Amino acid sequence: MTPAWPRSRAARFTSRVALYGGALCLGVPFAFSLVLTRGARQPTEDARAPYRELRFPSAAPERGRPVELRAWLRAPDAGQPARPAAVLVHGLGDSLESFSAAAASFARRGHAVLLLDLRGHGRSDDALVTLGAHESDDVRAALAHLRALRLHERGFVLLGNSMGAVSVLLAAAGRDDVRAVVAEAPFDTYRETVAHHARLYYGLPRWLPLNGWTIALAEWRAGFDADAVDGLEAARRIAAPLLLIADGADVRMPERVVRRVHDAHEAAHPGRTSLWVVPGALHTGAGAHPDYWSRVFAFLDAAGA
Repeated sequence: MTPAWPRSRAARFTSRVALYGGALCLGVPFAFSLVLTRGARQPTEDARAPYRELRFPSAAPERGRPVELRAWLRAPDAGQPARPAAVLVHGLGDSLESFSAAAASFARRGHAVLLLDLRGHGRSDDALVTLGAHESDDVRAALAHLRALRLHERGFVLLGNSMGAVSVLLAAAGRDDVRAVVAEAPFDTYRETVAHHARLYYGLPRWLPLNGWTIALAEWRAGFDADAVDGLEAARRIAAPLLLIADGADVRMPERVVRRVHDAHEAAHPGRTSLWVVPGALHTGAGAHPDYWSRVFAFLDAAGA
């Protein structure tokens, strides 16, 4: 009976290693993938004049199920010159209500303005977050709806923050009806931003395979291709003038990341790229700078938009 004890201890040790290893290799990445694909709901309100609420399906269903989006549309103020329709897109965890003041600034300038709730946010349908993959299809659906309303004759201006910035970059790529794009705090690629945030929030080094496993599970659960969420490649394919805004104190999408997007567009379209680094601004905080609107509208004027 004596030799059986070491074998029993070895078996228990092997079982524990298998159990903990399985938890590490499957459980932890699966938990992280839940975080990575989770939306967030902020308090919302009903549309009031001068807005009217729109509902339309996204260009990307979720595993065959239609995803209905909510948007607010505001007509330009009377007496203003006709300008391209503007589509304003929020970031992760936000909703269209955050852009009502920005919409007023665009409307006074003569733009029709559409504020969009991305999937899984505001009052749009529940759907898994893909950090721009399917959200860019939400933006494309908004552009198609504006076309159906015949508000497309002068083209479009797109403005987005963070995930919304990446979504408008992807949506604008390859289009000839986009007159200008304003992107604050975009990331460069899906894989890079996941690795950066894993290090920033959890202290996980890049060489750990957990990042890759987490992304693979997120792709499988939400039905998208992480490699297609590439702000650099999208920037190269945007023919319109592009204004990149980097928030100077942003640790999530720091200046060096935004500069990569800037450099990609500038290399493909010399002289059509602008970069504004806002001193001391936190993530998506540029709008509080006193020069924000003068900078944005000067860029749109120079772009002919």
